[in-house]
Amino acid sequence: MKLIALLLSLISTSAYCGTLHLDKAATGKVRQATDIRYANHDEKQTYQLKIGKQWINGSCSSSGTGNLHALLLDMNFDGQADLWVTGYTDSQGRIRCSDVWLWDSPAKQYRFNKPLSAIPNLDISMADRAIQGGIPNCGCAAQCFYEDSYKWRADKLIATARREQDCERYREYRLNEKNDLIIVKDEIIDSGNPGQQAIEKRNVVDWQRHAHIMRKSWE
Repeated sequence: MKLIALLLSLISTSAYCGTLHLDKAATGKVRQATDIRYANHDEKQTYQLKIGKQWINGSCSSSGTGNLHALLLDMNFDGQADLWVTGYTDSQGRIRCSDVWLWDSPAKQYRFNKPLSAIPNLDISMADRAIQGGIPNCGCAAQCFYEDSYKWRADKLIATARREQDCERYREYRLNEKNDLIIVKDEIIDSGNPGQQAIEKRNVVDWQRHAHIMRKSWE
């Protein structure tokens, strides 16, 4: 049994052939260089992150012709460089997953952050310390979308606003005095109203320029 377990471990390890060593950050101070190894399974790409002496499986994976990207960036604006792994999950490049590993200063290691990692098409604006995410095209002849805005408050990520549009209506939400999102606008879709269109992200970190690309074996 021990021999079988060892063989399975070797097979699992050998599947990860490419390795990235990240030691420079787009923003934030690097406390520990990051080692990432990745594997390609047909058209799917996965990765593992080395924490201490252990390799941890990541959950974000790319599919189709896209690649995973990895960069060090201050994601919670505490001055420390965190790790952001991101990649497109569909061949059309509409939906992008993220794995965010925040730097834990007392423990001196990276820890997976579920709230940030759960945001689809995550974008970070360093200028106003804002975080955005959403789906720019969810159907209805490209008229369906939703956008969420977040901010850090006392080390907790909270949603501060939301814009959404389905096939029939456009709605906006804002925080009330109890920090709950409440609806402040509800309108029938008017194709001539520029406010009822998905907003192009501006002043966000150009992750494709800063990131290291985990290239597919045939590229």
